[in-house]
Amino acid sequence: MTKDVEIERTVIRMENALLRELLIDILEHEATGHGRVIDRARARATPCTCFTMEEDGFEACWSPGILGLMTTKKNPEQIREFCAVGKMPGGEGAKERFLKFRGAVKEAHERWEKRNGGLPEWWEEVGRSLEEHKIEL
Repeated sequence: MTKDVEIERTVIRMENALLRELLIDILEHEATGHGRVIDRARARATPCTCFTMEEDGFEACWSPGILGLMTTKKNPEQIREFCAVGKMPGGEGAKERFLKFRGAVKEAHERWEKRNGGLPEWWEEVGRSLEEHKIEL
């Protein structure tokens, strides 16, 4: 295997890990509307990763120690508290991934509500919606 191929595979693995992490944060945010603090000390001690949704007028951030996204629209107090150390840019494509995931999750949620399903049915609908939107994890 050439060095270039090895580097390319490493980059793809890292991007896939980030996609899975972002999906979990979006699922939590869509379900609760805020980030769920898991490790308060870690969340306060580490910088957030953020991107701006200009057309919707809000900033979205995620942080180690918090499950879910924090947004200036729904929970600015969390961003003030847990992003005080600093904010790093979400990287190229973070906003687009967010929009794509959010759309798929909303569709799954609507179908799930119509089914009056439980947790297994919720994950079935999420999987189906991700597949329909050709979102690979």
